[in-house]
Amino acid sequence: MAVALPDLPAGVAAARARLFEHGLYFAPLRHHSPACAYALQALLREVRPAAVLIEGPESFTDMLPLLLDERTRPPVALLCQTPAAGKEGARAQSAFFPFCDYSPEWVALREGAAMQAQLAFIDLPWQARADNPDAQPDAEARSLMAERYLAHSAYLNALAARAGCRDQDELWDHLFEARSRAALADWRSLFGDVFSYCAMARLDYEPAVLEAEGSLPRERHMAAHIARWRKQVDGPVVVVTGGFHTSALIELLDAGLTPAKPAAAAASWLIRYSFERLDALNGYGAGMPSPAYYQAVWDALQSSADVDHQLAVAVDQLTRLAQHSRARGLHERISTAEVQAAMLQAARLAALRGHAGPGRQDVLDAMRSCFVKGAVDDGTQGLFDDVRRQMTGSRLGDVPPSAGSPPLVADARAAARRHGLRLDDGDQRLARLDLYRKERHRRRSRFFHLMQYLDTGLARWQGGPDFMAGSRLELLFEEWTYAWTPLVEARLIELAADGATLAEVALARLLREEQALGAAGRARSAGSAAALLVRACLVGLHARLPGLLDLLSRHLDEDADFASVIACGHALVTLWRAREPLDVREHPGVLALMRRVWPAALFLLPGLADTAMDGESAQVAQLLALREFGRAACSALPAGEAGLAFEAGDLHQRLRALTATRGCAPGICGAAAALLFLDGAWGEQDVSRLLEQRFGVGATPQDAVRFLSGLMAAAPELLLTQPGLLRSFNSLVGSWDEASFIHYLPDLRLAFTGLKPQETSDLAEALALLNGAAPDALQAQLHYDVSEGEMLAGGRLNAALAACLERDALSGWLNLSSEKPHG
Repeated sequence: MAVALPDLPAGVAAARARLFEHGLYFAPLRHHSPACAYALQALLREVRPAAVLIEGPESFTDMLPLLLDERTRPPVALLCQTPAAGKEGARAQSAFFPFCDYSPEWVALREGAAMQAQLAFIDLPWQARADNPDAQPDAEARSLMAERYLAHSAYLNALAARAGCRDQDELWDHLFEARSRAALADWRSLFGDVFSYCAMARLDYEPAVLEAEGSLPRERHMAAHIARWRKQVDGPVVVVTGGFHTSALIELLDAGLTPAKPAAAAASWLIRYSFERLDALNGYGAGMPSPAYYQAVWDALQSSADVDHQLAVAVDQLTRLAQHSRARGLHERISTAEVQAAMLQAARLAALRGHAGPGRQDVLDAMRSCFVKGAVDDGTQGLFDDVRRQMTGSRLGDVPPSAGSPPLVADARAAARRHGLRLDDGDQRLARLDLYRKERHRRRSRFFHLMQYLDTGLARWQGGPDFMAGSRLELLFEEWTYAWTPLVEARLIELAADGATLAEVALARLLREEQALGAAGRARSAGSAAALLVRACLVGLHARLPGLLDLLSRHLDEDADFASVIACGHALVTLWRAREPLDVREHPGVLALMRRVWPAALFLLPGLADTAMDGESAQVAQLLALREFGRAACSALPAGEAGLAFEAGDLHQRLRALTATRGCAPGICGAAAALLFLDGAWGEQDVSRLLEQRFGVGATPQDAVRFLSGLMAAAPELLLTQPGLLRSFNSLVGSWDEASFIHYLPDLRLAFTGLKPQETSDLAEALALLNGAAPDALQAQLHYDVSEGEMLAGGRLNAALAACLERDALSGWLNLSSEKPHG
């Protein structure tokens, strides 16, 4: 499997020859590569440079004291942020520049400082890069070490295929990481090969693309810095950059460039970072996968020279996985004999592939070969999940107190510690909270809801009572998953302009939402105001309760939207029912508003008569929600108060008026009739009278189906329990011709979706009996494997066939003249 880099074009070969000349040493590298870090360490110790120049925004030079502080422990990252653009909804742009122990940039800083070399970052300021409209941000935050051009290189893809490698990570390991300790220490050879690897990949891209994306402006800026440093220091200069840029930097050295005037520096902080975020397999834009694995490689390289670092890491990885499998017992345990077999397999694979020792892919292939005993989908996925977790790791770095951060971050950390959250790693954990019996759990729930409201990414709600939706309130426990990651702190820094504490920032956001609700020209929405009220209680902003109750009162007085008023009522019922976990207690303002919702909704109820056909189903749902609100409010209010506040007779009076309204939307009329019957305000005779109007002579099929849909939405069981309704429905459908039946069949099926499968079967049997079928005939003709589309297509085909037979005077052959096929 061993493969050598192809012969280089003349230009690339000439640039490679200039990597180390005239006291200027280029170290082309891949970010977070132990091989490059070890070679760079050897270069620095041999050359002992006067200056070390590092790819990275030039403003980072001001952060050197923090980076070099002995209390700074990787993984850490420099976080850059620029203010949000002026457009509505814009958020600040963020970017990370991460360091781990085996990052070549980190080695350059530590080794350079140890030999008292001058240190500087030389790239364009982050502000200039963030303003580039053609730059390609990551989904959440940009990486300042992006390597997408290597990842998408046709040359490297072809080289990987030629080497038999499955992806470019395996190709990189095969060519560089799998070298022996002595070969890694030969920095001239290793950096020469890395240069060739990257320079050939660069040939896949046109200069215009690199100019528009921002690579060429950055390279001109770095080259100017390099030229300036060569003039101002006596002694060797080492330049540490991504290998993709090195060939351009060499070509630009003779151009006589001067660095651009420094732009206003973006705000920067040194923050803790995590292996989970560093992992390239998690979508990080640059560097190596499996950071915990490569950390072990680096640690082994820094140990005694007598140790075979690759063999030692392979043994450790296999042994730890076996120990983990025995401790957890989540999949088949790995025995000592299987570990020995896997170790032998890894060593043989390494030898076959021409590696100095077992590398990451050799170990992974040995695990698949020796630990998986059946198909991959037979339950061994848990094994691969464990492998990934082990090789990724959960290490979280640390920064000195002098690194500072906005007060908001400190407040959030203190709050997290008060609530018992771990901040020393990035592992995701599950919290199960007893909301009704433990005050401590209620406080933690409010903290999680607050962090979710601020979109910090700390916690994700998994289950339990949903107070915003007003559902599952009977559940006692709430479940969250949470993890304190660098992105949480990045988001908090972004929010820091709104306040120094979580409460201040949340209040600022809530006040903005209040102002938006009250903006001039915007329709009043009691539902939105009530949702804000619930949200404030959910996140612990109880100090805003009086102001929000007043806001809600004003909106309720002016809201002309029936659905919004009903949503307001349900939110208030939720607030009252959940007053203990939401810490509302028995606030009189909540009860007073709840009582006002009922007459406000009844006042708007007659307007439902004018509902258009396409809005009928939504308004029928709101009509049902009104009845449910009244019942829920009655059960929530103290005994003796409910009947006076939510008099059902007022609702029935308005429902009767709807059914008598000329031109009332049929679906609304059907739902109103069903509710009157269910509440005992109407008897069977009242329903039958209305059915004669809606299903009788003169009724259009469309209006009849709409009426039936509304009635079935409110009380789907009425067709089964009321013989008169069933007979009226049967007569109506029997009066339709074939085309009408096929046209309205989908609407009928939709109307019947409220029935349970057994009820649907009972209804079909009852209709069959009404049409003269034998009791058992229907079951014999049922086909459960026919889709709706096939059924409709069959109906249309049947109608077309009947028309052809009628046209040719042959309908008598199938007795179609005297029998309706749908009856």
